[in-house]
Amino acid sequence: MAARRNTSTPHLTSRQMPPVAARHIRVAEEFWSRQYADKTRPVPLAVVKERLMQTRDADALPNALVTKLLVEADLNQDGYLNYEEYMVFAEASARESRARLAFNRAALSVVPRGERTVEKRSYLQQYRCCPPALFMVTAALVEIGVFIFYAYDMGVPVTANGPAPLYSPLIYNPYRRYEAWRYVSYALIHSGYMHLIMNLVMQTILGLLLELVHGWWRVGLIYMSGVLAGSLSQSLAMPRAYLAGASGGVYAIVYAHLGNLLLNWSEMEFRWLQLVACLALSVGDISMALWDTYGSPTPSNTGHLAHLGGAIAGVLVGIYVLRNLKMRRWEKYCWWVALILYLVLIGAGIILNATLPVPGFFPSNDK
Repeated sequence: MAARRNTSTPHLTSRQMPPVAARHIRVAEEFWSRQYADKTRPVPLAVVKERLMQTRDADALPNALVTKLLVEADLNQDGYLNYEEYMVFAEASARESRARLAFNRAALSVVPRGERTVEKRSYLQQYRCCPPALFMVTAALVEIGVFIFYAYDMGVPVTANGPAPLYSPLIYNPYRRYEAWRYVSYALIHSGYMHLIMNLVMQTILGLLLELVHGWWRVGLIYMSGVLAGSLSQSLAMPRAYLAGASGGVYAIVYAHLGNLLLNWSEMEFRWLQLVACLALSVGDISMALWDTYGSPTPSNTGHLAHLGGAIAGVLVGIYVLRNLKMRRWEKYCWWVALILYLVLIGAGIILNATLPVPGFFPSNDK
């Protein structure tokens, strides 16, 4: 074994150190007091990594400390840590910034413990909002820009609930269904500033949590799959209605959390809280849709089927895209079922929108 530096430090107790370092003392006691009574005996770095990365102790620490311990703790790069080395870093950890603690815990809440790797934690630590998360922030900025443009271009006051620029080449227009880009571009148009604000808040907060961990292209795929599924569903349910807003994509992001939760139930933190939140949202949205459609004396123009289509797409594509890296056999079957079911539903929606053999179902094209 390579020679090790003789690093000495006071043997502080957990009461003498701040909470962050105290948690490290508990980990040190677990190894050097329970498993390795001789404190001069080095512990394999891989063993320490596994203990830190898959317990609550790691979640309660700033990512800078976690990364520092895992990457730099082995000073002479021999693959072992001794008690003195570990305690030096434990004491230094008390001086680390805690400003990002809430952000880190929120981001890690969507990651199963078995996937909380050094790479994911390092990525979160390096994230400084400059440059921003690529997809969700860009989508929000584009939607705001389009809203401001049409608020000026329409020449009328824009209120909380409208109006929407029905003349826009971006909005879904049932009389111009042959302009296929409208099935996606409608997400850029919003009817009133409250419509815009609600979608931006939900997609930015929930989307960023997924994007920071799973990457921009995975979240972008989920979001766009929900946008497309939402327009295809709504056009079949209400063939003569215009459609605007990013709600299909937003619901896909929301329910992608549900797909991720169901696949990794045993490893997810706050799993019951996440499940209750998703169920509450579902019950509330379904109740609102039923009241708005069948009970309200003044029905709104809300595209409830677009919400449903986006939610279904979010669950199916979320299972496919946000899959567990250590996939079990039943998860592989679930992965294929979700992929095939989504492709079948989207394919059926496209075919029905293009060639539905029901005279007068869709309005005539306005060319």
